[in-house]
Amino acid sequence: MRPGEHRRRDPTPNDALRSLLEETRWTQESFARAIAKVGAEAGVPLGYDRTSVARWLRGSRPSPRVQSFIAEALSRRLGRPVYVTQLGMGDGRSGGPGRRALRENAAARGQEGDAGAELPSGDAGFERRAQRQPLPADQLAALTAAVVGPPRADAPPPAPYRLTLGPPAYATATGTHPEPAAPGRESSADESTAGGPGIGDDPTETAEPLRPRPPRAHFPSLPRGGRPVRRTTPDEVASVREHARFFAQQADRHGGGHIRTPLAACLAGLVRRLRTGGEGPHHPRLVAGAARLSYLLARVYADEQRHGLAQRAFDTAAQLAAEGEDPEGVALVHRALSSQAHQLGHRRQSLALAEAACEAAPPGAAPSTRSFLYAGLAVARAADGERGRALADLRRAEHELARAPADLTTGPESPDGGEPVGSYQDAALHYQAGQVRAALGDRDGAVRELRASLRSRPAGERRSRALSEAELAELLLADGRLEEACAAWQGFLEDSALVRSGRARRARDRMPRLLRPYAHERCVQGVLTRTGLLPNGVGTE
Repeated sequence: MRPGEHRRRDPTPNDALRSLLEETRWTQESFARAIAKVGAEAGVPLGYDRTSVARWLRGSRPSPRVQSFIAEALSRRLGRPVYVTQLGMGDGRSGGPGRRALRENAAARGQEGDAGAELPSGDAGFERRAQRQPLPADQLAALTAAVVGPPRADAPPPAPYRLTLGPPAYATATGTHPEPAAPGRESSADESTAGGPGIGDDPTETAEPLRPRPPRAHFPSLPRGGRPVRRTTPDEVASVREHARFFAQQADRHGGGHIRTPLAACLAGLVRRLRTGGEGPHHPRLVAGAARLSYLLARVYADEQRHGLAQRAFDTAAQLAAEGEDPEGVALVHRALSSQAHQLGHRRQSLALAEAACEAAPPGAAPSTRSFLYAGLAVARAADGERGRALADLRRAEHELARAPADLTTGPESPDGGEPVGSYQDAALHYQAGQVRAALGDRDGAVRELRASLRSRPAGERRSRALSEAELAELLLADGRLEEACAAWQGFLEDSALVRSGRARRARDRMPRLLRPYAHERCVQGVLTRTGLLPNGVGTE
């Protein structure tokens, strides 16, 4: 029995878990691997295998943290929320937790709606939710404390990515009027508003839907401790936005690993300012600036493959953007969450979030912002197999970007979804056009777009270049163009050597497996020699 795994005194078969496992059509080994993947996203290595699953089915149970990972793995496989209370791993009180969970599972299969507890409607429900959900400043404190707080630590707290945690409809709270993503399609915002526990909540508690935040009048920015409210100055706003611009540039140039600690320290310093409140015409802009910094912290966590923490930082950024009366910032957060879901293979979630991003964009959004949003929608639709609509969205993104004035003060957007500071330019749009064409099976078109992206991207944006070069190399290899693939990987190795990026490390780790069948080719030996991964006995003559 694994450490942290508990046995009931009289173990009884866990029929509820067996029913869920049968529904997934997974083997016990596949189930264990899926749980390990969720744990890895939270930074928690797990060593479970099929024998562990067999013990759970016989009645033993792992720790509460692992139970939350199990519920998330099942949610992803089944395409609906599965909660810890449905796993049949209760403490045995109140009689028959396995049978009760089995009935709950059957009810969940019968309806695709939320299985969580309902909250009261109206203002009373909002107030109860506000009492239970941490305020944005408190969430920022939780997200940054592990990096900069005493005792100082480099490792952030574990938190899994959850399909049941998503942003509420913040745009409706700001009084904006969404624009339809495309004619003839109804809004799917309801699909993207399911929510779960926030930072600091018990992971074994049942997740419940996040509700739209009420208007600002319900959440006045009152100071704590009875101190007088201080007016926010233009200099404070300018400082926050300059920090956001600086950190965004550094992330694209050098990777998130280089900026996580100073960025978290900057945000931690803002927490006290947000908690004491503010007044005057500049205060909403300060809160919106804090939203941009929280967004960048989420990007850093996503780059480090800490997707649960990234998801929570994005959610905090959306709340701050809504409080700061920045509907464009809210739309950009939805767009980033769509990109994250796409990377993790959650196609339906990615499409719903991309549509919500376009719907949340204010009528006066800049053309470059609209291009960014529609490019993300094109990627999500292509991944979901909607060829015609994906290409139409891509053309619209190209049209919007052609209308945007050139911005020479910032570099192009990063390839993995970007940030809401700076501008969206040709390099990023070419990259995302490559993703669209690759998803639609147009490999040659994808290669052309990625090469165009690299030609447009400044040499100093090494992280962004490295990720594009790795993707180009893998496309070329799949197309049988081995020497071109090796040339792209050589460029990747040169750029990635100067960045600290979890995504770049994962791309590098994939190289030996992909190149192993061609290890006797001279160009492959050159790549593997440079990485120190050349197999013994190969290329030694």
